[in-house]
Amino acid sequence: MIRRLSLYEFFFQLCCFLLPGLAFLIGATALRVLALISPPGHGYLYVCGVLTLAWIACSVHFRVTSVEALFLKTDGVLSCLKALAWSYMFGFSALFFYRGATYSRLLLCASALILLSEVLVLRWLFRVLVRRAGVQRDRLRIIIVGADEFAQRTSERLKASAVAPCKTVAFVRVPGQQVTVTEDAPVLELDHLVRHNLKHFADDMVIAVSPEILPVISALVNQLKELAIPIRLILDFGMDLKLRDRLFLIGGTHMLDVQLAPSETIRYIVLKRCFDVAFSILAIILTGIPMLLIALAVKLSSPGPVFFVQKRVGINGQVFDMLKFRSMSVAPPEETDTVWTSGGSRCTLFGAFLRKSSLDELPQFFNVLRGDMSVVGPRPERPHFVEKFNDEIDAYNTRHHLKSGITGWAQVNGLRGDTDISKRVELDLYYIQHWSLTFDFRIILMTVISGFFTQNAY
Repeated sequence: MIRRLSLYEFFFQLCCFLLPGLAFLIGATALRVLALISPPGHGYLYVCGVLTLAWIACSVHFRVTSVEALFLKTDGVLSCLKALAWSYMFGFSALFFYRGATYSRLLLCASALILLSEVLVLRWLFRVLVRRAGVQRDRLRIIIVGADEFAQRTSERLKASAVAPCKTVAFVRVPGQQVTVTEDAPVLELDHLVRHNLKHFADDMVIAVSPEILPVISALVNQLKELAIPIRLILDFGMDLKLRDRLFLIGGTHMLDVQLAPSETIRYIVLKRCFDVAFSILAIILTGIPMLLIALAVKLSSPGPVFFVQKRVGINGQVFDMLKFRSMSVAPPEETDTVWTSGGSRCTLFGAFLRKSSLDELPQFFNVLRGDMSVVGPRPERPHFVEKFNDEIDAYNTRHHLKSGITGWAQVNGLRGDTDISKRVELDLYYIQHWSLTFDFRIILMTVISGFFTQNAY
């Protein structure tokens, strides 16, 4: 099973990794024949090499080279486009530091289009070949250890596999397990399986057990490892539990992720942080003079400090000091930290303008630069209300799996200030489940287009 999948994966990846060089060759030949470019020099070898390395990294990251991903319900075009865009972005960034030659923009654009066409054709061709091989070759014979409903579902799914279609030749009842399988394959007792030499009876063995069998897994594997066939393990975690695709070994202990958090991915740790730093520096430079003027106006309009510093809860429940321009008269912390307020009589005249226009949020770019917040993410809440909402709203704390943001999916959908908390949490969770840099750009664009003046902007 694994051998066949590994073989498919190797050849598919090899073909995929060679595509950038082929795209440059086709593009250069076609444009040269049409007399649209001069003969390419040796500098293009450097370009092709850099883009190939970038393509290898990005295509693996976005699962373009995954054989299993070929047979998902999605067509994979979006993943191909992402890999292509990031590859050429990294490639062009590298070209910035290489001044040895000039390059034809027409050839670079043509190579990108050819590469996209190549990878889409390759994916289609490989999908056809794998399906045809699955029909023509004998199905993998498997023994499923387990005889309950989960074992039945496992058998049906492995039969329907496009990459390595299987045939269940026998089920094995675990001691104390009730037999509920409905297939024609025989149901054997565990002792019978171990006593007989079944070396040529099956190609693979799959242990498909429910959680109540976990205490005897170790003894079960020890009994089965005497058989000369590979043993796989499938666990029934239920329909609602989603897992990562790999195990972690920490301190000699194997762990599986059961709570998916984008903040643990390389894209979030590196790319989003780089974007946050670059964007916040640019925002501070562009709004530096307006912020100085706002600070002066706040100081002159009412007594008290320029900035309002308040404790907020961020990623993983960490508390940080969030900065805002002060828009209300000074009040004791027990009032500002535990009372939901939209300003009212405490709000100054200039402060009302700041809150309505969201200009009081500008200092939070320093929070982003410091790493407390992100440009885009769920809005941070005060510790008092976090405890309150966590008791009242299901999965409220899940919104703390990402950094808090200056703007967010809930905010661009009109949920700011004193609005429905449940609906806001629903949109925050949607953002966490679908996070990507593209989604962040979309939210920033929506924030700019909709403007800062919104009905609930406080």
